[in-house]
Amino acid sequence: MKRNLFFILLLLFIMSFAQNNSFTGKILDSNDNLPLIGVNLVLKDNMNNLNGTATDLEGQFSFYNLETGEYKLTISYIGYKTDFLDLNINTDSKIEKIIYLDRESTEMDNIVISAGKFEQKLEEVTVSMDVIKPSLIENKNSTDLEVLMNQSPGVQVIDGQANIRGGSGWSYNTGSRVLVMIDDMPLLSGDRGTVEWNMIPMENISQIEVIKGASSVLFGSSAMNGVINVRTAYPKDKPEAKVSLFSGYYDKPNRKGLHWWGDNSRRFQGLSFSYAEYENNTGLVIGANVYSSDGYKGGYVTDVDSSSTNFGQELPVSEKWGRFNFSTDHKSINFPGLSYGLNGNFMYLNQYQSLIFANDSIGYTPIDVPQGEVPTLFTQMMFNLDPYIKYVYSGNKNPNNNIRHSYKARFFRDDYKPLETERGFSNVLYQEYQFQKTFNKDYGHIVSTSGLCSNYVKGDYDEIYGEGGISKVKQMFNYSVYSQFDLKYNRINFSLGARLEHFLFQEESLLVPVFRSGINYQLLEGTYLRGSFGQGYRYPTIMESFVKTSYHPVYVYPNPDLEPEHGWSSELGVKQLFQIGDWRGIFDFAAFMMYYNDMIEFTFGQWDLPSNPDPLENFYGIGFKCINIGETRISGVEASLMGDGKIGPIDISILGSYTYANPVIINPDSTYYEYINALGQITEVTYNNASHDTTGNILKYRHENLLKFDINLKYQSIMTGLSVRYNSLMKNMDAVFGSGLFNENGGTDNNPTIIDLGILNSRDRMLNGDWIIDWRIGTDLNNNVSISLIIDNILNREYQNRPADLGAPRTFTLKLSAKM
Repeated sequence: MKRNLFFILLLLFIMSFAQNNSFTGKILDSNDNLPLIGVNLVLKDNMNNLNGTATDLEGQFSFYNLETGEYKLTISYIGYKTDFLDLNINTDSKIEKIIYLDRESTEMDNIVISAGKFEQKLEEVTVSMDVIKPSLIENKNSTDLEVLMNQSPGVQVIDGQANIRGGSGWSYNTGSRVLVMIDDMPLLSGDRGTVEWNMIPMENISQIEVIKGASSVLFGSSAMNGVINVRTAYPKDKPEAKVSLFSGYYDKPNRKGLHWWGDNSRRFQGLSFSYAEYENNTGLVIGANVYSSDGYKGGYVTDVDSSSTNFGQELPVSEKWGRFNFSTDHKSINFPGLSYGLNGNFMYLNQYQSLIFANDSIGYTPIDVPQGEVPTLFTQMMFNLDPYIKYVYSGNKNPNNNIRHSYKARFFRDDYKPLETERGFSNVLYQEYQFQKTFNKDYGHIVSTSGLCSNYVKGDYDEIYGEGGISKVKQMFNYSVYSQFDLKYNRINFSLGARLEHFLFQEESLLVPVFRSGINYQLLEGTYLRGSFGQGYRYPTIMESFVKTSYHPVYVYPNPDLEPEHGWSSELGVKQLFQIGDWRGIFDFAAFMMYYNDMIEFTFGQWDLPSNPDPLENFYGIGFKCINIGETRISGVEASLMGDGKIGPIDISILGSYTYANPVIINPDSTYYEYINALGQITEVTYNNASHDTTGNILKYRHENLLKFDINLKYQSIMTGLSVRYNSLMKNMDAVFGSGLFNENGGTDNNPTIIDLGILNSRDRMLNGDWIIDWRIGTDLNNNVSISLIIDNILNREYQNRPADLGAPRTFTLKLSAKM
């Protein structure tokens, strides 16, 4: 018995020893030697048994307990040439290899995730999508994403509100139709639904993906006009630190009345830092940013008695902020495929704001500043914490079938009174579970993505929106389920998805289904045709429904009867890839149409009775209110060009576009709001009587033509670049802005003047639209340090952001960057 036991143990030892063969290694990019993450490796033996794995954050892979014999290894990675390797495993084999993959020369190497929540080539997605690389951020020294997005094709950001292809007009502190995210997590304030641009870690961006058109199926409410998804960078195999500091000043404007600061200077400066490392299966990224600006808007107190204590006081529209962020990612050793981590972002902001200028003649001076009124100060403390866990499984029996489970959450707090005893804050708790299964086939792949989402918003700001509703504290609940199916079959990419959302707010309960579909067909090598249709919706925010506040003389009124807006978008497009030597480019052309029902617009009018006995106390009841204006349609075309690479010895990057949009209201004579005026009469509000210019039924606060172009050249250590932006005149605005109430000599309606803002004078100077040209030049001092000079608005042209608000004069910035 003992003898038999001995031989059994010996046999087991020999078997285990005989199978202790291994094959390990690392996959690197043949161009820059950087590790490639998520490369698929499939090992097949002579019996056609399959064994699969994928590379980790360091590009490493491993196969253990291999039997002796011959194997064929297939290595595939999107955007790279598929490679094959023959292996011969002998007894005691411990093979280690470093494998280099070559990029596909016909591709632009643009891999995107946002379109279907999985990796795809940009040219194969079924919707219009643009990609902005981090080099543009670094070259232009954009302090926040709001500034940079104005260079993106078809995108505009005005007063913090983003719109894509004219899908939105100007609004202030109200909900966004464009969903902005960081790594698939929404970044909108809870009660306002606005984008917190300053919280985006500009120092650690991998790329920015812009989806155009309704995207509510995958991303829910607020994605009605599109999505801007910021993807942050992963840590590489070696620790890396980056530091950037800059300082600059505002130049003297050409028009004397704008140069309110005289011989003084208006400066700005900032510093950003990031550090990333990957060690012991854990990735860590930390970043920080500080910024301060004297501002180019402001003025001196002059219209008071000279004996007053504040006579001659400077009242600038300045700002300063500080932000710190971190992200962690740990890959489990005991449970391969399991990863988890925690991300966080903390910010303090102190910012004065100016909504309307005092008069066109002194267009950089806010209203009431000469009378001693301090511009409105916003002090905010914001933070978010994002835990997540992800499990990716690829079976040994069939490694071509991958399964991914993920859970992620975000707690976001926006505190408006961090230094005061009075409460004023909003909280957001967002959660999402997602299940994704991928079937890799010889003809392509099938990807099924499904998820459950919940979003809870709590707003407690009695001073601003405490009145109205069933409680001073406003709470909003949102639950949804979604599913999308994506198929790649040879030259065809097809997607189909649906979402059901349950919305609870106050005493209202809504169930909203939405659908989308799209198709992409590769007609020729490098030629891709696409078509898509998608529905969208957006619920009113707490602020839009219940806000009541004043920034004298501008008042904002609540509308608790505000209805959700919904609609659809569709497009047909073609994308052409081409190559000139080592320079690779993409030309894209699209024709689009968007339809909205119950569109919500920020509208200026008389929404309250004048105060008695002093009507100026509430400015005759004039102010802004969010209202549903009915059916609208935005149609148009867009052409864009992007590319990078070398032509001869020069590295050339180009991003250019032209967008024509025709945004119209469908029923201009329909009454979309009523109120009782000072005479006790019912006043009906229509597009025709509320608009300054009704020619063509163009919606208010839209530019019909947008032209953008950016080129960057680098030769050896010298870099230079040029950015150009043009927008046509914002043809239509609220009728009140053109009336005699705000313009001398009776304006367009001969009403008596209450406050002469000179809006029509400002407008008349810019009837041909606005041209803004920026220029930059820099040099690498060594392999790790560079210095650059950036001149924005180099021609020092005067231009309008919108009526009663002028853009910045020429600025000079000196920037020093280092990496270690």
